[in-house]
Amino acid sequence: EVAGLVGDEKSIRGSYMGSCVPVRDIPRFIDLYKRGKLPVDALISDTIPLSDINAGFDRLAAGVTIRQILVPHGER
Repeated sequence: EVAGLVGDEKSIRGSYMGSCVPVRDIPRFIDLYKRGKLPVDALISDTIPLSDINAGFDRLAAGVTIRQILVPHGER
């Protein structure tokens, strides 16, 4: 509601890629991952073939999965 947004002095802030600076941050993320300090694997809920992309979006919308890896040719 607009009244709550204004009255409670709330703000909306967008971000792209978590507002990271890719040239600076991606090498850091890779280093952290390699040292076991960034548990990316724990965030992957499923690996699905590209042909199942619509079902994958449905699972995301339903909150059943967190992150999915899409495989172009269906290999798992």
